[in-house]
Amino acid sequence: MVKFTSLSRNVLTGILLTSSPLFADGPKLRRPVAPQEIRLTAAKLETEDGSPVIVQGVPNFPAPQDQFLSLMPQNGLDGWTIQEGRTGTWVNEDGEIRCIALGGGWLRTDKEYSDFVLRFEYQLQPGGNTGIGLRCPSVGNPTFTGIEIQLLDDGASKYAQLREDQYTGSIYYQVAAQRRATLRPPGDWNACEIRCIGDQLRVEINGEVVNEVNLATVSQKEGEPQSESPLANRPPVGHIALQSHSTQVRFRKVEVLDLAIETSSGLRYVDLASGQGEPVPGEVAGTVTVHYVGQLLDGKRFSDSRELGPPVTVGLKDAILGWEEGLRGMRPGGRRRLIVPPSLAYGSEGYEKLIPPDATLVFEVELVSFAPASGVVD
Repeated sequence: MVKFTSLSRNVLTGILLTSSPLFADGPKLRRPVAPQEIRLTAAKLETEDGSPVIVQGVPNFPAPQDQFLSLMPQNGLDGWTIQEGRTGTWVNEDGEIRCIALGGGWLRTDKEYSDFVLRFEYQLQPGGNTGIGLRCPSVGNPTFTGIEIQLLDDGASKYAQLREDQYTGSIYYQVAAQRRATLRPPGDWNACEIRCIGDQLRVEINGEVVNEVNLATVSQKEGEPQSESPLANRPPVGHIALQSHSTQVRFRKVEVLDLAIETSSGLRYVDLASGQGEPVPGEVAGTVTVHYVGQLLDGKRFSDSRELGPPVTVGLKDAILGWEEGLRGMRPGGRRRLIVPPSLAYGSEGYEKLIPPDATLVFEVELVSFAPASGVVD
């Protein structure tokens, strides 16, 4: 175990410094987090009759979204933006989102998502070709800047000689579907569900799982341009997008279960594994021992503790505010994704060449242990 006894907030970049220009005159970004701002944790405690238990010292974060919310626009294409496509190619008609002309490109959500379950129905014409973009930036082609799930009229004769990773359910040109989808005839509606949670991606077509992928294990293929990042280094947060090629496509019943929880401070988090044992208490000083990966919104990794060696130990009061708040309630063995806004990280100054100014940071943190400060009694 590596134990840091003299820390600056630069510990989260993987660099140990005993002083920091940004915080030399005190932690400029620090502010007390009021107890009422910390609302439900990873630990859900209930009595036998199902009623909640309130535990002294355990923070309460907001409850996660517990139902799917429709992404179908109420007026026009409200909530959506055409990207890499021509105006007028996408329309909202009869409760459907349709691409009615060539050059549609992509239609993406205005909102960004990190971890979610997406459900929808889609209809292809004979020889139809479409796709779903996940965690896409607001510029560029989501096929290469985010993740594209291919949706195709697999049985069309013109597609008989495609690569395996070009058929329905594949991560386009990256990971082939593990089984061929059982598709309804062109002109009929197919149902699709996509689970995108942490590094885990699962695709169902008409109720059958056709692909399950760990994005962290997918490496860059030989011969690919260097600009096409390995999937693990693509953005961890982004838009959901609908694609159109040269044929008309229709979507309906588009809905999402957003698994990210946002606190009043602007921090967002997602529990990826619950862990066991006592949770990190709220408003109690102490140290956490963790493994973590840190990314910028474009997917660039600025730190990975496993590449540095053993887990790191840091005092909660020495960490950036996003960690101080976001690690509360975690249990040993638990994993949590933190999406930390600039105001809870390095602010408008950033940090040297590692963290740009006004950068939102995304961490995946695995809690190894928590130790209260000396003299603190739980």
